[in-house]
Amino acid sequence: MRGGIGDVVRGGVCLLLAAVLLGAAWPLWQRAEQLRADDVDFAKVAVVEDGHPTDRLKVCGDRYLKPYCMQREHVTVRDTDYELKRASTVYTLELTRADKRAMELRYRDHRSHEERDSVYGRARAGEPVTLLWWRGSVRMIQAGEGDDTTTVRTGHYPGRLFSGLAALTSALCGIGLGPLWAALWLLLRGRRNPLTMAWQWLAPALALGAAGGVGAVVALIAPRPDAVVRGFAVAAVALLVPTLLWLRWWTRTRLPRKCEVEPVEPVEVHAVDGAVAGTGPWKLDIKGPLYVGPGVLGTTPDPCAKVALKPLPGPLRVLAVRPPFRSDPRAVRRYSITPYMNEEARARRPKGRYQQVGAEATHPLVAVCEVLDGPGRGSRVLIGAPEQDMPEVLGAIAAHARRWR
Repeated sequence: MRGGIGDVVRGGVCLLLAAVLLGAAWPLWQRAEQLRADDVDFAKVAVVEDGHPTDRLKVCGDRYLKPYCMQREHVTVRDTDYELKRASTVYTLELTRADKRAMELRYRDHRSHEERDSVYGRARAGEPVTLLWWRGSVRMIQAGEGDDTTTVRTGHYPGRLFSGLAALTSALCGIGLGPLWAALWLLLRGRRNPLTMAWQWLAPALALGAAGGVGAVVALIAPRPDAVVRGFAVAAVALLVPTLLWLRWWTRTRLPRKCEVEPVEPVEVHAVDGAVAGTGPWKLDIKGPLYVGPGVLGTTPDPCAKVALKPLPGPLRVLAVRPPFRSDPRAVRRYSITPYMNEEARARRPKGRYQQVGAEATHPLVAVCEVLDGPGRGSRVLIGAPEQDMPEVLGAIAAHARRWR
């Protein structure tokens, strides 16, 4: 039998998609950890005495050296503006730096814009403004000079820079591990499993994607790398283990029950949308619909099956009836089979693309048979047919074997 080339192609596509997603997540996680380290180290800038922060800051100079100090930069205020919000007021300062470059700085403050002692009021009054930089970002703004200064923190609070990137990284990891699981399953186990939708890899992929969403929520609630990793791992285990146990139970209990088919000998010759696959003379040389009837099992180009009926080359013995495997030939493993319609039935079919054809498509079953006599004796032959027609196919196989003897 031919192998699952389609599974190899799909597995390669999933593997490429997983490499892209996980490759994009890794640098984002490194960047998030660096931002987290910057925020944690920022707590070392403030001088703490007896467990309480003081107003003194570690500013780079003779006493404090880089990197655990803040850089001071004096700027000139060009223009000021503010915008009223519900919780606070957003202030905008247009500044000119020492190297003559212009910059616009926005920050929030609970103080009113009418207070002259606020940073905004002092900047508008023309008092000196100083920016305190911490690793490339403005963390504090001071207005005034000497001991008479007012300080406000900017929007770079610990955890806020880490949360967004960490949440995106967790989501990308969850989405990327799903295609990785699908690729490994399709490449390693695809040919040995039934072709029943794609539950063997789709359910674990959805579980891993949900774990990525849980990790993203944890990143927003508790912005710490260890919390995100633990949340993702716990959610992945809690979702993946029950999913795999359910798939194992479903494979061993429900799936075989579907294949308990009792043979029923047909009362008249009629067409079945089935197919035969095997080796030698059985190797897909029988094309067209499969005709079953009392002691008849074969094919013919005649839609009425009255002339040129070609029976199968030899008698068969049914070994098992199972769902289609991914390694089965395409003729016997189609996702759905529509019962065969002759020319008269096709003429009565409603016109239009979205009209119902009158007979609903069903899942196919495959009968694994052994050639008892004739060409290819002892070889395996696969016969695929819709599940509602499989009892008559099995009855025709048994009657054909008795008639051959």
